[in-house]
Amino acid sequence: MTAGKLAGHVRSGLLILAMGRPLAAQQRVVVDAAVTAAHFPDDNATAVGPSVRLSAIAVTNRFSAAADGGAIAALGATSGFASLRGAVRAGGVMGWSSSVDAEFSTVAGSSHSGAASTGLAGLRAMWNGATSGAWLRGVTHTSSRENTSLNGAGTDAGAWYAWESGTITASATQEWTRAELYTGRFRTGFVGTVPVKYSEANLSLHLTDDLASLDATSTVRRDRDAPREIDAAYSATAAFWTSDRVALVLSAAHQLPDWIRGADAADVVSVGVRIRQWAPIRERAARMLPIVQLTDSAAGAGLRVRAAGARTVDVMGDFTGWEVQPLVRNGDVFERAIRLASGSHRVLLRIDGGAWRAAANTPLVDDDFGGKTGLLVVP
Repeated sequence: MTAGKLAGHVRSGLLILAMGRPLAAQQRVVVDAAVTAAHFPDDNATAVGPSVRLSAIAVTNRFSAAADGGAIAALGATSGFASLRGAVRAGGVMGWSSSVDAEFSTVAGSSHSGAASTGLAGLRAMWNGATSGAWLRGVTHTSSRENTSLNGAGTDAGAWYAWESGTITASATQEWTRAELYTGRFRTGFVGTVPVKYSEANLSLHLTDDLASLDATSTVRRDRDAPREIDAAYSATAAFWTSDRVALVLSAAHQLPDWIRGADAADVVSVGVRIRQWAPIRERAARMLPIVQLTDSAAGAGLRVRAAGARTVDVMGDFTGWEVQPLVRNGDVFERAIRLASGSHRVLLRIDGGAWRAAANTPLVDDDFGGKTGLLVVP
Protein backbone atom coordinates (compact mmCIF):
# COMPACT_ATOMS: atom_id res chain seq x y z
CA MET A 1 0.00 0.00 0.00
CA THR A 2 1.34 3.45 -0.89
CA ALA A 3 0.84 6.80 0.78
CA GLY A 4 -0.97 7.98 -2.33
CA LYS A 5 -3.84 5.63 -1.54
CA LEU A 6 -4.25 7.00 1.97
CA ALA A 7 -7.39 8.92 2.90
CA GLY A 8 -7.49 12.15 4.89
CA HIS A 9 -9.54 11.67 8.06
CA VAL A 10 -12.03 14.51 7.66
CA ARG A 11 -13.58 15.34 4.32
CA SER A 12 -15.95 18.25 5.02
CA GLY A 13 -13.42 19.98 7.27
CA LEU A 14 -11.49 20.76 4.10
CA LEU A 15 -14.20 23.16 3.00
CA ILE A 16 -13.51 25.45 5.92
CA LEU A 17 -9.74 25.21 5.69
CA ALA A 18 -9.79 26.13 2.02
CA MET A 19 -11.49 29.45 2.83
CA GLY A 20 -8.40 30.69 4.68
CA ARG A 21 -6.45 33.81 3.82
CA PRO A 22 -2.94 34.92 4.70
CA LEU A 23 -2.44 36.17 8.22
CA ALA A 24 -1.00 39.36 6.94
CA ALA A 25 -4.37 40.15 5.21
CA GLN A 26 -6.43 39.68 8.38
CA GLN A 27 -7.77 42.48 10.63
CA ARG A 28 -8.75 42.44 14.30
CA VAL A 29 -12.11 40.77 13.63
CA VAL A 30 -13.25 39.73 10.15
CA VAL A 31 -16.38 37.83 9.07
CA ASP A 32 -16.70 35.83 5.83
CA ALA A 33 -20.08 34.59 4.58
CA ALA A 34 -20.13 32.65 1.32
CA VAL A 35 -21.55 29.91 -0.83
CA THR A 36 -18.92 27.21 -1.26
CA ALA A 37 -18.69 24.25 -3.65
CA ALA A 38 -16.05 21.53 -3.28
CA HIS A 39 -15.32 18.38 -5.26
CA PHE A 40 -13.37 15.55 -3.58
CA PRO A 41 -11.65 13.45 -6.26
CA ASP A 42 -10.73 10.57 -3.91
CA ASP A 43 -14.43 9.92 -3.24
CA ASN A 44 -15.81 11.35 -6.49
CA ALA A 45 -18.16 13.42 -4.30
CA THR A 46 -19.29 17.06 -4.42
CA ALA A 47 -20.64 19.29 -1.62
CA VAL A 48 -22.34 22.68 -2.05
CA GLY A 49 -23.68 24.92 0.70
CA PRO A 50 -23.49 28.16 2.69
CA SER A 51 -20.44 28.77 4.86
CA VAL A 52 -19.36 31.29 7.48
CA ARG A 53 -16.02 32.08 9.07
CA LEU A 54 -14.95 34.36 11.92
CA SER A 55 -11.29 35.40 12.26
CA ALA A 56 -9.60 37.51 14.93
CA ILE A 57 -6.00 38.57 15.51
CA ALA A 58 -4.09 40.45 18.21
CA VAL A 59 -0.46 41.55 17.79
CA THR A 60 2.02 43.31 20.08
CA ASN A 61 5.78 43.72 19.86
CA ARG A 62 6.42 40.35 21.52
CA PHE A 63 3.17 38.39 21.28
CA SER A 64 0.73 37.46 18.54
CA ALA A 65 -2.45 35.40 18.62
CA ALA A 66 -5.00 34.46 15.99
CA ALA A 67 -8.28 32.57 16.29
CA ASP A 68 -10.50 31.16 13.55
CA GLY A 69 -13.83 29.39 13.65
CA GLY A 70 -16.49 28.51 11.12
CA ALA A 71 -18.99 26.08 9.72
CA ILE A 72 -20.47 24.88 6.44
CA ALA A 73 -23.81 23.25 5.75
CA ALA A 74 -24.26 21.01 2.71
CA LEU A 75 -27.06 18.69 1.65
CA GLY A 76 -27.02 15.80 4.11
CA ALA A 77 -23.92 16.91 6.02
CA THR A 78 -22.53 19.74 8.15
CA SER A 79 -19.12 20.47 9.58
CA GLY A 80 -17.34 23.00 11.74
CA PHE A 81 -13.83 23.89 12.77
CA ALA A 82 -11.87 26.02 15.21
CA SER A 83 -8.19 26.91 15.45
CA LEU A 84 -5.96 28.94 17.75
CA ARG A 85 -2.42 30.06 16.87
CA GLY A 86 0.06 32.01 18.92
CA ALA A 87 3.70 33.06 19.05
CA VAL A 88 6.06 34.55 21.61
CA ARG A 89 8.93 36.50 20.12
CA ALA A 90 12.34 37.22 21.67
CA GLY A 91 14.46 40.10 20.46
CA GLY A 92 17.90 39.63 18.96
CA VAL A 93 20.73 41.55 17.34
CA MET A 94 21.47 42.75 13.80
CA GLY A 95 17.84 42.17 12.73
CA TRP A 96 17.73 38.58 14.03
CA SER A 97 15.08 37.32 16.46
CA SER A 98 13.46 34.05 17.51
CA SER A 99 9.97 32.88 18.39
CA VAL A 100 8.12 29.92 19.86
CA ASP A 101 5.04 29.05 17.77
CA ALA A 102 2.02 26.98 18.80
CA GLU A 103 -1.19 25.89 17.07
CA PHE A 104 -4.24 23.88 18.05
CA SER A 105 -7.02 23.02 15.61
CA THR A 106 -10.06 20.79 15.65
CA VAL A 107 -12.66 19.80 13.05
CA ALA A 108 -15.88 17.86 13.41
CA GLY A 109 -18.69 16.91 11.07
CA SER A 110 -21.66 14.71 10.41
CA SER A 111 -21.96 11.89 7.88
CA HIS A 112 -18.55 10.30 7.14
CA SER A 113 -16.53 13.18 8.46
CA GLY A 114 -15.72 12.07 11.98
CA ALA A 115 -13.49 14.35 14.03
CA ALA A 116 -9.84 15.29 14.39
CA SER A 117 -7.70 17.48 16.65
CA THR A 118 -4.13 18.58 15.97
CA GLY A 119 -1.52 20.29 18.12
CA LEU A 120 1.70 21.79 16.74
CA ALA A 121 4.72 23.45 18.39
CA GLY A 122 7.68 25.06 16.66
CA LEU A 123 10.83 27.09 17.14
CA ARG A 124 11.64 29.77 14.57
CA ALA A 125 14.68 31.94 13.82
CA MET A 126 13.98 35.09 11.79
CA TRP A 127 15.78 37.96 10.15
CA ASN A 128 13.70 41.03 9.32
CA GLY A 129 14.85 44.04 7.34
CA ALA A 130 12.96 47.10 6.15
CA THR A 131 11.61 45.46 2.97
CA SER A 132 12.69 41.81 3.21
CA GLY A 133 13.23 38.95 5.63
CA ALA A 134 13.90 35.24 6.04
CA TRP A 135 13.17 32.44 8.51
CA LEU A 136 14.04 28.87 9.49
CA ARG A 137 11.70 26.76 11.63
CA GLY A 138 11.45 23.28 13.09
CA VAL A 139 8.10 21.85 14.23
CA THR A 140 6.65 18.82 15.94
CA HIS A 141 2.97 17.87 15.84
CA THR A 142 0.50 15.27 17.03
CA SER A 143 -3.04 14.53 15.85
CA SER A 144 -5.86 12.72 17.61
CA ARG A 145 -8.06 10.88 15.12
CA GLU A 146 -11.08 8.67 15.43
CA ASN A 147 -9.06 5.43 15.49
CA THR A 148 -5.55 6.41 16.59
CA SER A 149 -3.04 9.20 17.27
CA LEU A 150 -0.54 10.35 14.65
CA ASN A 151 2.80 12.02 15.38
CA GLY A 152 5.26 13.80 13.10
CA ALA A 153 7.78 16.57 12.60
CA GLY A 154 8.90 18.96 9.90
CA THR A 155 11.14 21.84 8.90
CA ASP A 156 10.52 24.86 6.72
CA ALA A 157 12.56 27.82 5.53
CA GLY A 158 11.67 30.83 3.43
CA ALA A 159 12.14 34.46 2.52
CA TRP A 160 9.92 37.42 1.68
CA TYR A 161 10.23 40.73 -0.11
CA ALA A 162 7.75 43.62 0.18
CA TRP A 163 7.11 46.81 -1.78
CA GLU A 164 4.45 49.49 -1.61
CA SER A 165 1.65 47.43 -3.17
CA GLY A 166 2.62 43.83 -2.54
CA THR A 167 4.61 41.03 -0.93
CA ILE A 168 6.16 37.91 -2.46
CA THR A 169 7.11 34.91 -0.30
CA ALA A 170 9.01 31.74 -1.22
CA SER A 171 9.46 28.74 1.08
CA ALA A 172 10.48 25.07 1.19
CA THR A 173 9.06 22.42 3.54
CA GLN A 174 9.99 18.88 4.55
CA GLU A 175 7.46 16.77 6.50
CA TRP A 176 7.61 13.40 8.24
CA THR A 177 4.31 12.14 9.63
CA ARG A 178 1.81 9.26 9.56
CA ALA A 179 -1.62 8.92 7.99
CA GLU A 180 -4.61 6.63 8.42
CA LEU A 181 -5.46 4.07 5.76
CA TYR A 182 -9.10 3.20 4.99
CA THR A 183 -11.02 1.07 2.52
CA GLY A 184 -14.23 1.90 0.66
CA ARG A 185 -15.36 5.00 -1.19
CA PHE A 186 -16.13 6.94 2.00
CA ARG A 187 -13.46 5.20 4.07
CA THR A 188 -15.72 3.12 6.25
CA GLY A 189 -13.10 0.43 6.92
CA PHE A 190 -10.04 1.35 8.99
CA VAL A 191 -6.91 -0.63 8.05
CA GLY A 192 -4.10 1.04 10.01
CA THR A 193 -1.48 3.76 9.68
CA VAL A 194 1.51 4.17 7.39
CA PRO A 195 4.42 6.68 7.27
CA VAL A 196 4.24 9.67 4.96
CA LYS A 197 7.25 11.73 3.87
CA TYR A 198 7.10 14.58 1.39
CA SER A 199 8.78 17.86 0.44
CA GLU A 200 7.17 21.03 -0.92
CA ALA A 201 8.14 24.28 -2.60
CA ASN A 202 5.74 27.21 -2.16
CA LEU A 203 5.41 30.62 -3.79
CA SER A 204 2.87 33.22 -2.58
CA LEU A 205 1.98 36.66 -3.90
CA HIS A 206 -0.07 39.36 -2.18
CA LEU A 207 -1.06 42.44 -4.24
CA THR A 208 -3.19 45.41 -3.26
CA ASP A 209 -4.75 48.38 -4.97
CA ASP A 210 -6.83 51.09 -3.31
CA LEU A 211 -10.03 49.00 -3.31
CA ALA A 212 -8.90 45.50 -4.32
CA SER A 213 -6.51 42.75 -3.30
CA LEU A 214 -5.26 39.50 -4.78
CA ASP A 215 -3.68 36.58 -2.91
CA ALA A 216 -2.27 33.74 -5.00
CA THR A 217 -0.30 30.67 -3.90
CA SER A 218 1.27 27.81 -5.83
CA THR A 219 2.72 24.60 -4.37
CA VAL A 220 4.73 21.75 -5.85
CA ARG A 221 4.91 18.58 -3.74
CA ARG A 222 7.17 15.57 -4.13
CA ASP A 223 5.94 12.33 -2.53
CA ARG A 224 7.69 9.21 -3.78
CA ASP A 225 4.93 6.92 -2.43
CA ALA A 226 2.07 8.77 -4.12
CA PRO A 227 0.54 7.69 -7.45
CA ARG A 228 1.99 10.93 -8.87
CA GLU A 229 5.44 11.57 -7.44
CA ILE A 230 5.24 15.26 -8.39
CA ASP A 231 1.93 17.03 -7.81
CA ALA A 232 0.86 20.66 -7.70
CA ALA A 233 -1.68 22.81 -5.90
CA TYR A 234 -2.82 26.41 -6.23
CA SER A 235 -5.20 28.91 -4.71
CA ALA A 236 -6.33 32.42 -5.58
CA THR A 237 -8.53 34.87 -3.67
CA ALA A 238 -9.65 38.24 -5.04
CA ALA A 239 -11.43 40.85 -2.91
CA PHE A 240 -13.21 43.97 -4.20
CA TRP A 241 -14.29 46.56 -1.64
CA THR A 242 -17.70 48.14 -2.12
CA SER A 243 -17.25 50.31 0.98
CA ASP A 244 -14.55 50.89 3.58
CA ARG A 245 -15.27 47.62 5.43
CA VAL A 246 -17.30 45.43 3.04
CA ALA A 247 -15.80 43.43 0.16
CA LEU A 248 -16.98 40.94 -2.44
CA VAL A 249 -14.68 37.89 -2.29
CA LEU A 250 -14.07 35.29 -5.02
CA SER A 251 -11.78 32.32 -4.42
CA ALA A 252 -10.73 29.09 -6.10
CA ALA A 253 -8.32 26.37 -5.00
CA HIS A 254 -6.94 23.01 -6.01
CA GLN A 255 -5.69 21.58 -2.73
CA LEU A 256 -3.54 18.53 -2.00
CA PRO A 257 -4.19 16.30 1.05
CA ASP A 258 -3.17 17.85 4.36
CA TRP A 259 -1.71 14.86 6.19
CA ILE A 260 -1.05 16.87 9.37
CA ARG A 261 -4.60 18.15 9.96
CA GLY A 262 -6.45 15.38 8.13
CA ALA A 263 -8.03 17.24 5.21
CA ASP A 264 -8.64 15.66 1.82
CA ALA A 265 -7.58 16.76 -1.64
CA ALA A 266 -10.30 18.98 -3.11
CA ASP A 267 -11.20 21.49 -5.79
CA VAL A 268 -12.98 24.42 -4.15
CA VAL A 269 -14.83 27.50 -5.44
CA SER A 270 -16.34 30.13 -3.15
CA VAL A 271 -18.30 33.36 -3.66
CA GLY A 272 -19.11 35.55 -0.68
CA VAL A 273 -18.89 38.77 1.30
CA ARG A 274 -16.20 39.85 3.77
CA ILE A 275 -17.20 42.24 6.55
CA ARG A 276 -15.04 44.35 8.90
CA GLN A 277 -11.79 44.18 6.94
CA TRP A 278 -10.59 47.66 6.03
CA ALA A 279 -10.04 48.46 2.37
CA PRO A 280 -6.32 48.53 1.43
CA ILE A 281 -6.34 52.31 1.02
CA ARG A 282 -7.61 52.69 4.60
CA GLU A 283 -5.12 50.14 5.93
CA ARG A 284 -2.25 51.97 4.27
CA ALA A 285 -3.36 55.33 5.63
CA ALA A 286 -3.68 53.93 9.17
CA ARG A 287 -0.09 52.61 9.07
CA MET A 288 1.42 55.93 7.99
CA LEU A 289 3.14 58.29 10.42
CA PRO A 290 2.72 61.74 8.83
CA ILE A 291 5.13 64.44 9.98
CA VAL A 292 4.09 68.10 9.93
CA GLN A 293 6.74 70.78 9.38
CA LEU A 294 6.87 74.55 9.07
CA THR A 295 8.22 76.34 6.00
CA ASP A 296 9.49 79.90 5.69
CA SER A 297 8.31 82.32 3.01
CA ALA A 298 7.97 86.04 2.46
CA ALA A 299 4.39 85.79 3.65
CA GLY A 300 5.37 83.99 6.87
CA ALA A 301 5.34 80.41 8.10
CA GLY A 302 3.70 77.81 5.85
CA LEU A 303 2.78 74.15 6.20
CA ARG A 304 4.46 70.99 4.89
CA VAL A 305 3.53 67.34 5.59
CA ARG A 306 5.75 64.34 4.94
CA ALA A 307 3.67 61.20 4.29
CA ALA A 308 5.56 58.54 2.32
CA GLY A 309 3.24 56.55 0.06
CA ALA A 310 0.21 58.82 0.51
CA ARG A 311 -1.81 59.90 -2.50
CA THR A 312 -3.65 62.82 -0.91
CA VAL A 313 -3.29 64.82 2.30
CA ASP A 314 -5.88 67.28 3.61
CA VAL A 315 -5.47 69.66 6.55
CA MET A 316 -7.82 71.63 8.76
CA GLY A 317 -7.27 73.63 11.91
CA ASP A 318 -8.05 76.83 13.72
CA PHE A 319 -5.94 78.68 11.13
CA THR A 320 -8.29 77.50 8.33
CA GLY A 321 -11.44 78.20 10.30
CA TRP A 322 -11.74 74.39 10.43
CA GLU A 323 -12.37 74.35 6.70
CA VAL A 324 -10.76 71.45 4.79
CA GLN A 325 -7.73 72.49 2.72
CA PRO A 326 -6.03 70.02 0.32
CA LEU A 327 -2.24 70.06 0.15
CA VAL A 328 -0.27 69.94 -3.10
CA ARG A 329 1.78 66.78 -3.63
CA ASN A 330 5.46 66.82 -4.53
CA GLY A 331 6.70 63.23 -4.16
CA ASP A 332 6.35 62.25 -0.50
CA VAL A 333 5.91 65.89 0.54
CA PHE A 334 2.59 67.79 0.59
CA GLU A 335 2.58 71.60 0.92
CA ARG A 336 0.31 74.60 0.98
CA ALA A 337 1.00 78.30 1.37
CA ILE A 338 -1.12 78.75 4.49
CA ARG A 339 -0.02 81.69 6.61
CA LEU A 340 0.44 80.70 10.26
CA ALA A 341 0.76 83.31 12.96
CA SER A 342 3.13 82.82 15.89
CA GLY A 343 1.68 80.83 18.76
CA SER A 344 0.03 77.45 19.19
CA HIS A 345 -2.48 76.04 16.71
CA ARG A 346 -4.76 73.03 16.66
CA VAL A 347 -4.41 70.96 13.49
CA LEU A 348 -5.69 67.67 12.04
CA LEU A 349 -4.65 65.71 8.94
CA ARG A 350 -6.52 63.33 6.65
CA ILE A 351 -4.53 60.78 4.60
CA ASP A 352 -6.09 59.37 1.40
CA GLY A 353 -9.59 60.31 2.53
CA GLY A 354 -9.35 58.34 5.78
CA ALA A 355 -10.06 59.40 9.36
CA TRP A 356 -8.90 62.76 10.69
CA ARG A 357 -5.84 62.41 12.92
CA ALA A 358 -2.96 64.30 14.49
CA ALA A 359 0.49 64.26 12.96
CA ALA A 360 2.96 61.81 14.49
CA ASN A 361 5.15 64.64 15.80
CA THR A 362 2.44 66.81 17.41
CA PRO A 363 1.18 66.29 20.98
CA LEU A 364 -2.51 65.55 21.51
CA VAL A 365 -4.78 68.06 23.22
CA ASP A 366 -8.53 68.21 23.84
CA ASP A 367 -10.61 69.73 21.06
CA ASP A 368 -13.39 70.92 23.46
CA PHE A 369 -15.84 68.45 21.89
CA GLY A 370 -14.70 65.24 23.60
CA GLY A 371 -12.07 64.43 20.98
CA LYS A 372 -8.37 65.01 20.40
CA THR A 373 -6.41 67.20 18.02
CA GLY A 374 -2.74 67.88 17.35
CA LEU A 375 -0.99 70.92 18.76
CA LEU A 376 1.39 72.82 16.45
CA VAL A 377 3.61 75.56 17.88
CA VAL A 378 4.80 78.34 15.55
CA PRO A 379 7.75 80.42 16.83
